Amino acid sequence: MAICKECKSFFPLEDDASTGDCVQRVVDPRQAYYQAKPVEAEQDASTCASFQKK
Repeated sequence: MAICKECKSFFPLEDDASTGDCVQRVVDPRQAYYQAKPVEAEQDASTCASFQKK
């Protein structure tokens, strides 16, 4: 089973390593930007389309 903390896009918080941000680069016709969403480090990532093993 894949978990979020094993993904290249997971960045743990400095004060609490059990949570972090899933950061994805998004490109649309006018610009490129980063989108972050809070996730738990032990969350199941097997259904995540953007999961990439570290």
